[in-house]
Parts: sequence; C-alpha cells; structure tokens
Amino acid sequence: LVRFVQEILEMARVDAGAVHSERQWVAPREIVDAAATHVRTLLTGHPLDVETDEDSEAEVDPRLVSAALAHLLENAAQYSPAGSPIHVRGLARGDGLTLVVTDHGLGLDPRELPHLFERFFRGRSGKATSGSGMGLSITQGLLAVAGGRAWAENAPGAGARFSMVVPARLRAVVTAE
Repeated sequence: LVRFVQEILEMARVDAGAVHSERQWVAPREIVDAAATHVRTLLTGHPLDVETDEDSEAEVDPRLVSAALAHLLENAAQYSPAGSPIHVRGLARGDGLTLVVTDHGLGLDPRELPHLFERFFRGRSGKATSGSGMGLSITQGLLAVAGGRAWAENAPGAGARFSMVVPARLRAVVTAE
C-alpha cells in the first residue's frame, strides 16, 4: 500500500510539472547503486550483475535518473523467477548516459510492446503479479523531465531488456596518481 501511494504521488508530481531537473556530474555506478538501494527489498533473491563505465561521468539529474532506473529494476525483479540474476549496464558514451536492465523472465509479448509505458497498462503476464501498472509510465515521465526516453525489447537468450538514455555532457574521470 505504501508503494502504491508513493507511485500515485510520484505520478501526480510528474503530471503537475512539479518535477524539475537539477543536473550534476555522476558516475553511472552511482546511479545504479542509488536505484538498487531504493528497491533493495524488492531485489531480494535476485543477484544483481552490474557493469558500468568507471572512467566517465555524465551530467544528469541523479535523483530523476536513479528513480526511473529503480522502476525498471523493480519490474525486472517482479517478472523474473526467484533466484534469477538481473543484469544492469551503465554507459556514459556517445551523447549521454545509457542504462540497460535485462532480466531472465518470460520476456515480452510483442503485441504488448507499444503499450508497456502507458499508464495503468498491465500485460497478460502482469495479471498474476501485484502492482499498479504505473511504474513504467512514471519511468517515462521522469525521463521526459530529464530529456531522456526509455524503450523495451526481448533480449536474445534472456527475458526482457529495458533501456533508457538521457542526453548529457560527458567527461573523463580524473584519478589522482
């Protein structure tokens, strides 16, 4: 119930334009760690396999991007068998920050792909799990504020793959020697 109320409030803030982007320099790993911490109880029983750029940072709003990623992680945990790993990649390359979450669930019904990010949409496989159908819509709304977007596809040899990209300036991490 608490999670449901949080999602309603988050959706209302996005709808009202009350969410603003405040960019700062962060490493992809920091975004992944913050998102995983936010949904750690939901990830119980799912080993997290994380691969991130260690030599680059992106100028993004870490609060918005990690909250969007947390919804993707929650979704992966909800639709994957207990004990199955969730893979997360974070890349600060090209013209922005890209984050990819791959699970080992049943995958996505191709007929439902165009509707996954619609508010309250729950696919056929989602009917057997709890949830509000707002998480992916919230993800899309948060990313829109940050200038980004998200999409979904089936991952060869795995389940579903959800990707998000946020346009950002990038810089190399300077290490003291």
